[in-house]
Amino acid sequence: MLAEHKEFALKTKETRRSFHYLSRLAWDDGRRGSASIDGKPPLPVSSPPEFKGDPSCWSPEDMLVAAADSCLLMTFLAYAHREEVELVRYESEADGMMEYADGRYRFTEIILKPRLTFRSEEDAEIAQMVLEQAHRDCIIKNSITAAVKLEPHIQVEAVP
Repeated sequence: MLAEHKEFALKTKETRRSFHYLSRLAWDDGRRGSASIDGKPPLPVSSPPEFKGDPSCWSPEDMLVAAADSCLLMTFLAYAHREEVELVRYESEADGMMEYADGRYRFTEIILKPRLTFRSEEDAEIAQMVLEQAHRDCIIKNSITAAVKLEPHIQVEAVP
């Protein structure tokens, strides 16, 4: 089993492809707009409240932090499926730090705090390695300059 191996390597396909993701954006009024992608519901967007935006809308800052968090989840799920790890629950919180640095605002750090629950110690051990691999391979994490840190909490559910 995977937990017995010191080095963890996933099976990968040899073929590498490129992918395109097309989105559209339209200004509504004030500091609000609507993002859209074919086949998906529109998403109201705005500046964050700190920059006079509408607090009821997703901001680009919200979406960046959520993208890093959801990328970890999706990558973990794909890798855990390959390893046949039985996940009971996955919840996460992400904290993005935006600071004024080098003459402009930028994200300097995002901390991902997933909480995972499993039915067995063996699955929990394998999941720890899978989660670290998912964090390493996360496309969003690898595409931004902010440091993306992982602070997981892994537990085993008590069987009645």
